[in-house]
Amino acid sequence: MLVRRDMVATRRQVLGVALSILALGCNSPDVHFNSDNPARGPAELLGDRTPLNNKFKGGASDEPQAAVTTQALTGELPPCDRACRDYCAGLSLNNPLDEGVCPGLWGLGLTTQAINRDEACRRLHVDLLGVLPTRSQVKSSCGDKPWGQVVAEMLADPRFVFVQQRRWADKLRYNNEAVSVERIYDADALVRMLYEGRIAYDEFASIISAHPVLTRRYDNAGDTAEALFNLFLGRPPYEDERSDMARLYTLWGNGYYDHPALGMRLPDAVIRYQCIDDNGAVDPLTKGECTSVLWGYHELIMTPDYRSQEDELWSGLLTAEEWSALQEPGRIIASQQGFWERVVDEVLRDYLGYDAATGIPETREALVAYLLEHQGDIRALHYAIVTSQLYLQSNTGSTATDHRHTYGPLKQIAVEPWIDTIKATTGYDLSDCDHRIPDPDRMLDSDSVAAYDLVADSRWEIGERGVREDYMNLARTLGGCPDNSAFGRFTTISILTTATQEGFVARVCNASNDSRQGAAIEKLLPKDMTASKALDADTAEAIMRFQVGRFFGRGARSDEVNEARDVATSCSPKPCRAEDFARPLCYALLSSSEMLFY
Repeated sequence: MLVRRDMVATRRQVLGVALSILALGCNSPDVHFNSDNPARGPAELLGDRTPLNNKFKGGASDEPQAAVTTQALTGELPPCDRACRDYCAGLSLNNPLDEGVCPGLWGLGLTTQAINRDEACRRLHVDLLGVLPTRSQVKSSCGDKPWGQVVAEMLADPRFVFVQQRRWADKLRYNNEAVSVERIYDADALVRMLYEGRIAYDEFASIISAHPVLTRRYDNAGDTAEALFNLFLGRPPYEDERSDMARLYTLWGNGYYDHPALGMRLPDAVIRYQCIDDNGAVDPLTKGECTSVLWGYHELIMTPDYRSQEDELWSGLLTAEEWSALQEPGRIIASQQGFWERVVDEVLRDYLGYDAATGIPETREALVAYLLEHQGDIRALHYAIVTSQLYLQSNTGSTATDHRHTYGPLKQIAVEPWIDTIKATTGYDLSDCDHRIPDPDRMLDSDSVAAYDLVADSRWEIGERGVREDYMNLARTLGGCPDNSAFGRFTTISILTTATQEGFVARVCNASNDSRQGAAIEKLLPKDMTASKALDADTAEAIMRFQVGRFFGRGARSDEVNEARDVATSCSPKPCRAEDFARPLCYALLSSSEMLFY
């Protein structure tokens, strides 16, 4: 694709640019800065769109019975023969993932692991809304509703969008020292539109491919091309792919612009004219260096005009037509079959915790077809997976076989959901973290009112000494809330992280009940129970039931109830109070594996 701009502007164009330069301060952004909505970039050009789908086909199937077979249930699975496929064809399966997995599951005689609704609802809350639910939240959000309705309501919840925005912040490595904060907000808005179903996944990929959050993040065209492949195909490019795609990124360079409202110099992507001659016209001798030929003929050249300064064009001055032309790398990537297969594999792995698509390729094929049937609406993929029998299996109890797809997901909870759950259920005073501004101090260092307002309007909390860092310091020690300067998010189980988690829980629960300020005791006791109430067996049981319901989202088991009653009977020195039991119990529950794995 060729992008051309005539060297000679019309009188009206000259007048327009002269006025714009006066208003913008010579290549600076609009001075009418809005700290509530600082986004500037290609996402602005999309406008207000209606969702691609109002509902999704299929949904949850009734748990199928396995075929009667004499084949062994252990070891390598045999291929699905004619009888196996006929059996699957005869099942009433509503869900595309169920249809795809049947030849490797029920059709071979394998069974799935039944799950109770509370366990399923708890899992869904973490995966879609980013927080563990209380018992009352499980009942109100799931209750006796059809499972497809439960999922649809959660997919429409703003918290689902936020979870995905944080996930893409990790993938795109937002860092406001390397990329303009306005561009980060613009990309975040683009992700919001994707998970509200307002743009298709292939259009999203095209826009991201030429978005400054990507093009400003890498040193050269080859690295940018490789990042694009890794991001949307899940693999590095072959050398010929890398060099060919890099030709479509030769225009991009790294630069800066002075922001008049924020009072600071912001990093941003610029266009550096390539493949042109001394007169600013396309050079026929070098234009091949700006032309991709591996996936068809794609020529991408821009010629300078009145907007350019020192042979560069700030990306903030690009027109809608130019943004579209620069998105050719993303359109090339999105035209490949591996593009859709990659997103299916990735989302499956996120929800199931293992690679289901490689073991049973039919699952990938079924989900790709389903996603395309819904016009590339990414929400459809999420809906199909979390309403499937693969997802709606228990991870507890024994199974007849060790094949991974015959029992449910078991995953380690991410850092932010773990912290946010404890913060919400105990009322513990803790600040927050904002993935759009990983380095808020950089903004405050400018001494600009607009920069201060930007941070103040974000999820960061500003105290007397600046930005509160209690949440950030805890999360980063555990691998979350990354600043993406050198390292991103990490997940690990180690002595350091275990000690950090237990130390935080000890502060929250104040198990020793000393002078340290922990969570308010009212948050750890049933309604109308006082901290000084004498501890007897019934009181201990009530506290146990309350905290298990609040922290684990389920009813207390008989062994837990019996243990609570035994503690009350044997407590020493007597008389014991409700608080003397509630605080140590809080520590025991919040530091347990049930809070870390789900």
